[in-house]
Amino acid sequence: MARLRLLIALLLFALLLGCGSSSSSLKTRTLQSLLITPAKPSVALGNQQQFKATGTYSDGTSQDLTSTATWASSQPSVAAINATGLATTKAPGMSTIMATSSSVSGSTTLTVTPAALVSIAVSPPNPSIAAGNTQQFIATGTFSDSSTQDLTDSVSWSASAASVASITAGGLAKGVSVGTATITATSGSISGSASLTVTNAVLVSIALSPVAPSVPLGLLQQFSATGTLSDGSTQDLTRSVTWASADSTIASIASGGLATARNLGETKISASSGTIQESTTLTVSAASLRSVTLGEPVTIAKNTSHLFVAIGTFDDGSTRDISTNVTWSSSDPSVATIPPNFRVARGIHAGTTRITATLNSVSASANLTVTNATVLSISITPANRHVPAGIKFSYLATGLFNDGSSQDLGRDVVWGSSAPAVASIAYPGLAQSLSSGTSTISAAFGGVPYSTFLIVSSATLTSISVKPSNALIAPGSFQGFSAIGTFSDTTSESVTNVATWTSSDSAVASVNSLGQVIGETAGNVAITAALDHISDSAAVVVQSSPLQSITITPAVASVPVGIAIPLTATATFGDGTTQKLTNSVTWTCSPSSVATVSDAPGSQGSVTGIAPGSATITAVFAGIVGTSTVNTTNATLTSITVSPKNPDVALGTGQQFSATGHFSDGSTLSLTNQVTWSSSSVGIAVISSLGLANSVAPGSATITAALYGVSGTALLTVH
Repeated sequence: MARLRLLIALLLFALLLGCGSSSSSLKTRTLQSLLITPAKPSVALGNQQQFKATGTYSDGTSQDLTSTATWASSQPSVAAINATGLATTKAPGMSTIMATSSSVSGSTTLTVTPAALVSIAVSPPNPSIAAGNTQQFIATGTFSDSSTQDLTDSVSWSASAASVASITAGGLAKGVSVGTATITATSGSISGSASLTVTNAVLVSIALSPVAPSVPLGLLQQFSATGTLSDGSTQDLTRSVTWASADSTIASIASGGLATARNLGETKISASSGTIQESTTLTVSAASLRSVTLGEPVTIAKNTSHLFVAIGTFDDGSTRDISTNVTWSSSDPSVATIPPNFRVARGIHAGTTRITATLNSVSASANLTVTNATVLSISITPANRHVPAGIKFSYLATGLFNDGSSQDLGRDVVWGSSAPAVASIAYPGLAQSLSSGTSTISAAFGGVPYSTFLIVSSATLTSISVKPSNALIAPGSFQGFSAIGTFSDTTSESVTNVATWTSSDSAVASVNSLGQVIGETAGNVAITAALDHISDSAAVVVQSSPLQSITITPAVASVPVGIAIPLTATATFGDGTTQKLTNSVTWTCSPSSVATVSDAPGSQGSVTGIAPGSATITAVFAGIVGTSTVNTTNATLTSITVSPKNPDVALGTGQQFSATGHFSDGSTLSLTNQVTWSSSSVGIAVISSLGLANSVAPGSATITAALYGVSGTALLTVH
């Protein structure tokens, strides 16, 4: 019995112990604290930081609560954080990162530093120069936020072989002797390089541009010098030639070819290198600036750029491109930057800024909107091209973005050639075929390359045709010539910019490397284009008969407000012969409140309606004046017709479109050079600002021409 009592007592004791243990296990553990790691990190703009939240409980245990905690950033404009604790940097600064779980919080400080440099691209990548000549290199840095920046003046430059080439602190290399040198740009631990080849070619001629410009008093004119070498290649010599002005009281010129108009009159501007020299006439006029325009608002994606153009209207009614004369600024550099003396703006962060151009207290502004759009693809045109060796041409890189927009990215990509011995390519897409073979031409954006192939054939040049075959020009005027080469495979290509141009008597007429002839004195001269021992000539007569009159056609014209029409100036000489002088005369308009006329290279004689009324257009050359009347109307644009309407082209070829505007007064005008052209699918076809479409891939794309809210379309099919 006693043993039974003992057994029962033991059982009851065990039950009591069990109940006590069960009661303890039912007690709820509580979250005591949250630890956020890493503690006080510092991250470069453009990078991300993963945070972790670790909870500590009342029973001493811990648990990863990163995925269940609620995350927050005290400064979302500096850093945003998602539900999993991944922080994305937005702008330099500091933000408190907090995680909360069951009313318990933890925090740390995130410091966002300015974007860090991750790579440097040196361009051009594989240039070739003659010994004694120079080559300017550009260093472009890519940062951790994917932005890019010109670092040319801040990097350290070096050449691998000082006996072959030297290089200055500003990236200007000079050929010393024949050979190859690696040019390197370094910033901290980051570097980029290019290969420079120095040849034994010698300078044959120098061409100046622009030819015979007219500049208002007090403004600047940038000249460029292009040298043609004995091997047929050309090189930019602007920074290496010796510049001079025959009369520095009229206009002075700096070592980089920048002339300043100081007094009314004319002076000869010359560029020389050794015994080779070329000159042109600079005329300083009395007109003063009345207004500046920058055009319509612009939208670009972050990390891309836009080239602004400032057009000045002067009190004589003329308009000129004054982009290199104005001072540029951005109202919000955090959105977009623009150098004071360079008209390319670069998008930094999403937002809107005002880009302003100022000259002599006259200014104008335009809105620049920067978006967060990202690149989906880049089309390189012309695509898959076949050319003979020795041809120079340009590529276009058009980006398609995730918001449906497209944009020219030629200034933003890094160009490259997989076979530099076959073809070279330089900023902003200037290519030259060098020898037979195949090369992949690439355009990289944000480190991602896009490409097309270029096949350089072994076809040889069989003939050259210079056009026009003959010309009559007045002393002081100029005439452009072109050279078309025919090759052994029956293809034809322009060789205007690679042929060597010469004049049989430069005292009668001189010619530059681009085939522009300037009449000097009365006489006859042969202008020759030569390449690979093949040549052709044009006969040029510099007029000896006195200039009698200048006629502007049409004599009377009508133009709606905001629309431009072309005028032509024709000279008549004493012997009854005539010459087109549209690009040689000085154009003015009065009153400028009714209409303006362009005196800028490439658009001379283009009249734009400003307000209803009548204006007199004047063309002056060698003291002879011609006039016409332009009536500006208030007719409005009602529709645009694009032609051809439904063209079908083969892949790799192009199609020129034209746009015709129909107005409320029943009139029609060509608007091809004034409308904004666009393609609905840049992956199939891209289109230039002048209506030239280039095919990219088979398919169909809608081509649109738009102006003042009115548009017209055509359907382009690529097969």
